[in-house]
Amino acid sequence: MDIEKRTLTDTEKSVLENDLINVQAWVNDAIDGKVNACKKRMIAEWMPKLYADDSVTSIPANEDDMIALIVKRNDYLKRSDAENGYPTGEPSDSWTEAQLKKYLSVNSVAWTEEHTKAQLLTKAKAKFGE
Repeated sequence: MDIEKRTLTDTEKSVLENDLINVQAWVNDAIDGKVNACKKRMIAEWMPKLYADDSVTSIPANEDDMIALIVKRNDYLKRSDAENGYPTGEPSDSWTEAQLKKYLSVNSVAWTEEHTKAQLLTKAKAKFGE
């Protein structure tokens, strides 16, 4: 994943260079630190869930493999999904019917239980495209 580039203003650059020897190294270290902290919290949150799940027969010893196992689970939601009730970005076929309904409701788009998933998706895409 490429992190979106951000161009610093001359003032921002001057301010950072006043405190930091190497701004890019600091940014890289900040990202590494955040990834490590998030990884520790994710593993701490999911280990008890994995142990309690009778369908889990083995848990990888490698952290990257464990995280891959976690994100493939049906009960895993990334933060934006958990907070919004639907993924970020343009609505797509991969969204569940419940996620489409939530998106439409939050965005004040009328729908009924009789609408098919395809109809909900069409409405959601139209709203997103506005």
